[in-house]
Amino acid sequence: MLSYWLSKVGSSIPRGFSRRYILDLLTKHPMTGKEIIDKAIVQSHGKWRPSPGLIYPMLGRLLEEGLIAETDNGRYEITRNGLDMAADLQSVSNIF
Repeated sequence: MLSYWLSKVGSSIPRGFSRRYILDLLTKHPMTGKEIIDKAIVQSHGKWRPSPGLIYPMLGRLLEEGLIAETDNGRYEITRNGLDMAADLQSVSNIF
């Protein structure tokens, strides 16, 4: 997903992308904020380096919305509502 966006827009990340990116990553397995940042850097070949100031507030919003939950070991995991949201976002993306 990240490489697709970067191929279309260069190093500019579209508004709302980080939210979708985090939900997509967490559908695969629970991760810490640091792991999310590191994964974004690796997947974008260093073109996108999301800051903690972007990722952690986004994680907070996703927690408040009930789309993710924090585990006892400090990782974030997607909830049933989050899975539904991720599926809806993927369906909309497939239409376009």
